[in-house]
Amino acid sequence: MNSSTKRFINSLFKISERYKITYRIVKLPYYLHMMLIGLLLSDGSIERPTNTGAARLSVVFGLKNSPYLLHLFNLLEPYTNSPPDIASVYNKKTNSNNMVIKFKTVSLPVFIFYHNMFYAYDYTLKKYVKRLPLNIQSLITPVVLAHLIMGDGNFKIKDKIIRIYTNSFSKQEVQILAEVITKKLGIKTKTVHDRNGQYMITISKTQLKTVKLLIQRYMHDSMLYKLGVVYTPNTIKVESISFNYLKYIDEI
Repeated sequence: MNSSTKRFINSLFKISERYKITYRIVKLPYYLHMMLIGLLLSDGSIERPTNTGAARLSVVFGLKNSPYLLHLFNLLEPYTNSPPDIASVYNKKTNSNNMVIKFKTVSLPVFIFYHNMFYAYDYTLKKYVKRLPLNIQSLITPVVLAHLIMGDGNFKIKDKIIRIYTNSFSKQEVQILAEVITKKLGIKTKTVHDRNGQYMITISKTQLKTVKLLIQRYMHDSMLYKLGVVYTPNTIKVESISFNYLKYIDEI
């Protein structure tokens, strides 16, 4: 038994009964698994300081997206030990400070699986870099796409198109992801150059009806604008309000 394993086992005796079961989990419930894949395809990240230790999820959004972040936190709360935090972050590109809201899970063995899936060590940069999972074709579902769009999506009102800013990935990876979305979900996509060698995925207005039918019920109300839907609680009934997450959380 190595020292990391010993430290992990010892930590089980120091936490409350509520967290003991969580620390022993080796696989996330099915809905959380799909949600996490979508998050990691967008702005979510997995931190793993050492090759022998556990890993943790980090989620950061601009303050205007706090309702969605709080929704994510509520779903992942059993894997955390502190509430979301608001902070000021310096942006080099704009030379300004931006207010963000963020949270991290505790370091758990279950997140090593996702780190291995999404990260590869770059010996030139001497650090882990995000990559598109090699098995991406088996991962894409409507829930995954919903969280990808909520994280990195943007609705261009003038042209009525959805743009997904997949800037974390190479051109080839973006092309593969676009092709998989088309093949698995029947949504026609395009890979478009954004700027500085970065690429995004676009979905035309002819595909909006298909996209809404597939993913609107999985979208958080505050993010419906990314599908071109204006959410007005008093006049619009949105399927996501009645969506039963527990049905999916119970599936393994």
